[in-house]
Amino acid sequence: MPSRRAILLRALVGMAAEFAPREATAAEDDVPGFASGRYQFTILRPPQELPPLRLFRLEGGTIDLSILRGKPILVNFWASWCAACRFELPALDRLYRDAWRGRVHVVAVSEDRGPREAVARFVKSLDLKALPIFLDPNGYAAYSDAENAKKAPFALYGMPITYAISGSGAVVGYMQGDADWWSTAAGDLIAYLGRM
Repeated sequence: MPSRRAILLRALVGMAAEFAPREATAAEDDVPGFASGRYQFTILRPPQELPPLRLFRLEGGTIDLSILRGKPILVNFWASWCAACRFELPALDRLYRDAWRGRVHVVAVSEDRGPREAVARFVKSLDLKALPIFLDPNGYAAYSDAENAKKAPFALYGMPITYAISGSGAVVGYMQGDADWWSTAAGDLIAYLGRM
C-alpha cells in the first residue's frame, strides 16, 4: 500500500502536468505578423472551420465559398458608404489581378442593403477590373448586431474587414481597416495560408 506521501506526490505531479504550459501547434505559432495603418492582423485561436456559405454574385447567380478551398481566400467585407473601402477595393483588385492571380481567391462582399444597381454603380466608379464582387443583402454572411440573430459566420468589427482563410478551409484571422495588401508582410501571410 502506497504511503500518504507517495499518493500526495503523485497527485501533485499530475496537477503540475495538467497546468503546465502546453506546446502550441505550429499553425498557431507560425502565423506571420501583419500590421497596416492603425490595425494588426488578429489571429483566431483556435482557427475556425469555414462554414457552408452561399453568396450572391453582383452579376447574378450564387457561389458557395467552400468550392474555393484549395487556395487561400481573402473575404473582404465592405460598403459603398465606407470611405476606407474606396481605397482598399482598388488595391485588392490589383492584388487579385496582377500579383497573386491563381494563388489566392479574393472575395469582396458588399454589405450594402440597397439595390444591386447602386452597388454596381459604385463598383464601376472605382474602375475595378477583376475583383469578384458579391452581395450580402440580408446579412447572412456577416453580422454587426450583438445577438447575431441570423447566425452569420463573420463578425463585422469595423469596415472594411478582411478574413483570411487557409487553403484547407480554416478561418485563421482577420484584418480590420484598409490594409496594405501589397506589403511584404501581407505576402508572407498569404503564402502561409497557402501552406496550411
